[in-house]
Amino acid sequence: MVIEKGSRIAVVGAGISGIAAASVLKKNGFVPVLFEKHEKIGGVWATAYPDVHLQNIYTQYHLSDFDWSFKPDLHPTGEQVMRYLTEAVQHLRLDVRLEHEVLGMKEEPNGWRLQYRNKEGIHEEQFAYVLLAAGQYTDGKNTPKFMDQEYFKGSVITERDITSLDVFEGKRVVVVGYGKSALDMATLAAERSAQVHHVFRAANWLIPEWILGAHFTYALFTRFGNVMMTSWAQPTAMERFLHQRLGFVISSFWDLIQTIVLFQLKRTGKGKDQATQERLKTLIPEHKILMDFRSSGALGPENYYPLVAKGKILPYRSEIDCFSHDSVQLKNGLVIPCDVVVLSTGYLTPTFPFLPDPYRACLEGETDGPQLYRHMLHPRIPRLAFAGFNHGYMHVPSVEIGTQWLCAYLRGELELPSTEEMERSIAQVREWKRKNIKFENARSCAVSTRFQQYIDILLKELEVSPYRKLPNPVAELFSRYEASDYKGIYEEYERARAKRTAPLKTLPLDT
Repeated sequence: MVIEKGSRIAVVGAGISGIAAASVLKKNGFVPVLFEKHEKIGGVWATAYPDVHLQNIYTQYHLSDFDWSFKPDLHPTGEQVMRYLTEAVQHLRLDVRLEHEVLGMKEEPNGWRLQYRNKEGIHEEQFAYVLLAAGQYTDGKNTPKFMDQEYFKGSVITERDITSLDVFEGKRVVVVGYGKSALDMATLAAERSAQVHHVFRAANWLIPEWILGAHFTYALFTRFGNVMMTSWAQPTAMERFLHQRLGFVISSFWDLIQTIVLFQLKRTGKGKDQATQERLKTLIPEHKILMDFRSSGALGPENYYPLVAKGKILPYRSEIDCFSHDSVQLKNGLVIPCDVVVLSTGYLTPTFPFLPDPYRACLEGETDGPQLYRHMLHPRIPRLAFAGFNHGYMHVPSVEIGTQWLCAYLRGELELPSTEEMERSIAQVREWKRKNIKFENARSCAVSTRFQQYIDILLKELEVSPYRKLPNPVAELFSRYEASDYKGIYEEYERARAKRTAPLKTLPLDT
């Protein structure tokens, strides 16, 4: 396939993924048009709850060639992220169409005809290609219904319904769930409410911000840390040998990390009474820490464990069974009087209502979301790709490099394997994830902590060096990788392309 330079490409979604992808499309000579159904850019950041903070640090969350114009918090607030994204759109001069909701896509010989709705009505436009960047968190919250919930006199809400933390003031609060938003809700409510009860089916391992005095990013964002990370694919022979032949080294490393994290959890209760010890014991997971390196894996809020130790947050490993007019009853029989119940129970599996039915069936048939070739392409859907479905802890570089890889394909400079080979690769990655990562509704739509392996493979396929800190080998192994390390990828690709005499080919690796 060859898409001519100057062709218009529709980008559906103007969150961080759509903006990052559009910037790369524009560099490669295409004309991106971003469709955003809401009145603001930003995706989930535009609807975030008060006092939300980015789990990453700011140096790892920006376009590689457009840094923050101001000094944000180490973990930027939602307002700071929105300011940065607004400045990025202005700097890049992107064509962003707000309050333009894509209603349908009709396949045509040379692309897609998009039907969309704005304030003026319903319209149609032709595009040579479509990039879906609506993200894995756009289809709304999972909001289970419980027996007798209609008789409850208090409020049953999700974190998306919260526009002011005053909703917790003086109230008796129940928070349900154990992902990032649930932990944030429990912590924020405990600082304002009369009492917080935290209910969850199973505890997960939380990533501590500090591990023995070192910021967690020095463990997860160095090449050494990523060489030790289990993955569906290892990009070098040395890494494959380490994981296939010396697996005990890998498992021992992560057992050590787990022991340190557990030590830090238990240390919160040092010298405290038995009730405190029992509360903290409720938070100890029953599975290995590697199972929780996934999209919904959470950086532990700084005050969560201390608030549990103090009794301001009371944890229960159970589920809601039913409601009464002023309380919830758990399946373990406990009745909790309450005024506000916050359901932070995850997101729905991604859906694609604007696609033709046969293609929807290809993408919506799995409970853990669509697994794509290179986390970007479905081999049986032409002229369509995805941005942000390679979601990871180094998210923006993953989207940028993924889009550069896609542009090489669109320009006819990269040959893909056969449809059958791509489907085999997709199945292999999906199977690995299901064996090694706890379930979540968008498990297939992420590379999570395997971002380094993913990025390395794509860069090798583009014949661009993945080793961004050489010629200093110590820095390459042990320095923290930042978004700016990937600055100049497009220019490096162009220099290598000028010397090439044959099309690029993909590596025999699954990712």
